Amino acid sequence: MSININIEKLKKNITSEDILASLFYYAVFGENISEIDLERFKWHGIYAKDEKQTSFSLKIPLNLGELNLSQLESILNILETFSLLKISFKDGQKIEFDSLNLRDIPEIFNILNKVGLSSFFESSHSIKKVLTCPVNGLDTTQIFDVEDLAKKLNESFVENKNFFNLPNKLQFAISGYREGCDAGFTPDVSFNAFKNNKDKIVFDLKVLDKVVAQIGSSQIIKTARVIAAVYRDFGNREKNSNFKEFIKEFTLVSFCDILSSNLDIKIEDNQERKILNQPKKPRMGINKSSKDGYSFIGLKSLKKELTKDDLKNIIENMKKYNTTKLKITHKSNIIILDVPSQNSDNLVNSLKNSGLVLE
Repeated sequence: MSININIEKLKKNITSEDILASLFYYAVFGENISEIDLERFKWHGIYAKDEKQTSFSLKIPLNLGELNLSQLESILNILETFSLLKISFKDGQKIEFDSLNLRDIPEIFNILNKVGLSSFFESSHSIKKVLTCPVNGLDTTQIFDVEDLAKKLNESFVENKNFFNLPNKLQFAISGYREGCDAGFTPDVSFNAFKNNKDKIVFDLKVLDKVVAQIGSSQIIKTARVIAAVYRDFGNREKNSNFKEFIKEFTLVSFCDILSSNLDIKIEDNQERKILNQPKKPRMGINKSSKDGYSFIGLKSLKKELTKDDLKNIIENMKKYNTTKLKITHKSNIIILDVPSQNSDNLVNSLKNSGLVLE
């Protein structure tokens, strides 16, 4: 029997530490999980798959969508240790373990934590991990490498207690292309690089699909903090309005007035101006990297998941051909980032058995 859960009350009365303590309690004693705790567990990526709570899934958002060899090996270790069939790719650059026993999740958390992976605040009303283009820093056509800025945004917000309790989730994106990157949806706030008429690199500040200002790279973190604070303080909590609903109700003009009064930025007179180009899609196939002597390879994932054997094959061949990291795209394909160019064709051929193919 389901109950009505007051999400706002729930957010005020619980901390991350409380959620973990509850998880460990249920994992050890095996008691039936209350509906309130089931809701809280979702904030850390834990979902019950059936009413009897015999099976759970665990979703993990990836930092900038990236997995290195150590992380891939830890994922394989989890699959083998806990007799799991597969790891799945999910929208928003996430991976998911399925068919878990609750008692195993604390140990899985420990394994993931050792290699810098965490499911914390995967679905809560907080600021999500920033979205970037999968080939940021590698594509020779990119205007600006935004990796350092993306990391600073994540460090400023993810697991920051000042921004745990928003009316709903908030998604930032940052791109080294003016048109931004195709995430499969419109991020709430985007910062997209371009060169102005003085040949200086600046960023379009986009609120949903509308450019409202141009700002320098040094202004991005402060601007993001003000935006998050305005949404936190003025968003409709009775309706748990998402950011798009908040802007519609609050009005873009009022929102921009607050931004201009708190930041040293000039709001565009024409707030309806849009960037005409479509968002940039990930570069599939074998591509020359900006790093001399290297390529990045975009591969279509036929199954959007990897079995133990698939993953073992990927790890073995990444080592064999001297590559160390890959990214999951926003649409659940894979880009291998640092392939010595002379090894590209051989690596592509070796990964076909894992369901990864050139388009």
